[in-house]
Amino acid sequence: MRKLYILGMMLGVSAMFSACNDEWKDELYQQTISFKAPVGDNGLSEIYVRYQPNGAGIYQLPVIVSGSKTNNRDVDVKISVDEDTLRTLNQARFPADRQDIWYVPLAEKHYSFESNVCHIPAGESIKLYPINFNFTGLELDDKYVLPLTIEEDPSYMPNKYKGRYKALLGVNLFNNYSGTYNTTLMNIYIEGTSSDPAKVDTRVARVVNENTIFFYAGSTWKEDEERSRYKVFVEFQEGTKDADGTIKGKLRVYGSPDEIGEKKTNIEPLGECTYEKRVVQHETIKYMERHLTTLELSYKYTDVTSNKKYPMTYEVKGSMTMERQINPLIPDEDQAIEW
Repeated sequence: MRKLYILGMMLGVSAMFSACNDEWKDELYQQTISFKAPVGDNGLSEIYVRYQPNGAGIYQLPVIVSGSKTNNRDVDVKISVDEDTLRTLNQARFPADRQDIWYVPLAEKHYSFESNVCHIPAGESIKLYPINFNFTGLELDDKYVLPLTIEEDPSYMPNKYKGRYKALLGVNLFNNYSGTYNTTLMNIYIEGTSSDPAKVDTRVARVVNENTIFFYAGSTWKEDEERSRYKVFVEFQEGTKDADGTIKGKLRVYGSPDEIGEKKTNIEPLGECTYEKRVVQHETIKYMERHLTTLELSYKYTDVTSNKKYPMTYEVKGSMTMERQINPLIPDEDQAIEW
């Protein structure tokens, strides 16, 4: 009798483990649909689109069938815009009374899809979903986001692990000169002084057109309510290349041409401003190149918002440098740059 009891226990345990193994197989072989849109610290998946003079651009968003088995059937993935998720992110990250710094959903006129369905053929586990952009007339003071979602459908299962069926695409236009500059060598003086300068660590330069960028003057906070008044525009004139391949040229520095009213920010250069572009081999990674852009700047501006009764003029002098690490072996430019 005791032997029969033990045998029964063994059969029960065996059946239990068999059931667990079958459940594990179901999980392993279950196929789900997701975007390849990794999320950064800011809650967005940053994408980069090269500026084109006609305002057009394209981004290929990967759509993935995940699972350990090969995809053996055609899948039509339905994709739509999802502003509700972006609104939830804004409410979680930013103060309710500062909607001027919230992420802004990209207006419909600035993007289009060839179809709202991404067709993934049998035998393939990834497909690129093209998104066409038209940036003409887009004011780049704000951070624009195209929020997408994979719609529910009986024919497939969206991958809801960590929200992988969502893609909050933070849209970044780039040209040869845009990016984050180190500005620790830029000194900000009260006009007429030459000691005790203020400094900021970095400045983000954003695209205006193919050869022009803008950043905010002096120590203007990128989240200031009136930050748009303090844009410093920098246009890169045609340069000359020396024997080492270094390109040197002049810069045109100016403020907003649309500024009106009595209290103007009066952004203007103080003497000649120049730039230098050079490429050097990476010291430790043989296939990587370091593309360095250095600006030598001298300009002034008037702070008319910190103390509206007593505007203060500042002079900004020094250099700022931007580095891009590029893998020349990768043909797609936006993928070749290490952002």
